Amino acid sequence: MNVQYKIFNRADVRDWIYCGKSNGLSESIISITRANALVHCPYVKDDDVVVVAATDDDKIVGYTAIFPEQLARPDMWIATGTTLWVDPVYADEFVGYNLVQRLWQSYPQCSVIGSDVARPAALIDKLLGASIVKYERHAFVFDRKIRVQSLRNLGSLLIEPFRKYYLHKAISRAINAIPTTCSVIARDTIDAEAYEFISLHSKLDTFLRSREMLNWILRYPFVVENPLLSHYIRSKEFTDQVSSSSNHYLQIYDRDVLIGVVLLGIRNRDMHVKMVYTDDSHREIVYACIIKVMHGHQLERLYTIYPELNEYILSRKLALRDNKYNFLFTYPKGLKSIEPIVLQGIDGDMFV
Repeated sequence: MNVQYKIFNRADVRDWIYCGKSNGLSESIISITRANALVHCPYVKDDDVVVVAATDDDKIVGYTAIFPEQLARPDMWIATGTTLWVDPVYADEFVGYNLVQRLWQSYPQCSVIGSDVARPAALIDKLLGASIVKYERHAFVFDRKIRVQSLRNLGSLLIEPFRKYYLHKAISRAINAIPTTCSVIARDTIDAEAYEFISLHSKLDTFLRSREMLNWILRYPFVVENPLLSHYIRSKEFTDQVSSSSNHYLQIYDRDVLIGVVLLGIRNRDMHVKMVYTDDSHREIVYACIIKVMHGHQLERLYTIYPELNEYILSRKLALRDNKYNFLFTYPKGLKSIEPIVLQGIDGDMFV
């Protein structure tokens, strides 16, 4: 094995997209969607390193990329690793470690560069001295199809109409509890009023993204991305792996008073609660508005990492089933913050 590493900056990515100069870049390393987002990010400069790839001859055996927010706040670096991948054949060659090290060396002022989900990246985070914390993600099932494979499945199939009837009643009660004075307005940008509201309700966040950065995220929504990963079975082009999503940014008002800011992502029949800002007195109204959007789109699952929203759904029996998943989140070494930490997420790219 003769693994070579190549570093790509913003200028390289731009030349690949718009001038056809690959320089070794391809959709097997980074998607066009993410590449465009990196090129247009307000914080990324031409000489900023954004992608590192590992090759063995002409074979791509690993890659990683940054999320550009870290360029704006290098003193609070909490990097994500949804794009960190290493061919399992090279697992014992420290390819992942070397990829991260090369990215880290490009930004020596940063605390740590790591991942929030990938197992190899979690090992790397430990080697770099970061703190890894486990969080719980809920997937609430609102609609489903039961396949009869046993007597137990048959019983579930027979009582499913009753479950859905009571679920529909519970959802109706939640929606009807929304005051008639409330309105939900869809926007494509975060204005000054909304950003002031976000800032006011971000006191538990580890750091606050700038308004410019949040609007960039709304403009360039990311996709779930593991270009070469196909359940560790075989390598495939990234275009076969793409699952795109649409963002729905909402501002919720009671009369003329802003009471909630919500960012939802919809992918296929799933909704992901990415960003929620509100106060205690209006929390249930905002959560009911999320359920109303979910119901209006006739979606199947709702993913959320918010304990208060989880409790709201469970206490009112607003889902047929609750599936729980654990994920890892990396904190830079030496970072001191208020507890409890509030996580806000943009697809796989988590931010707090």
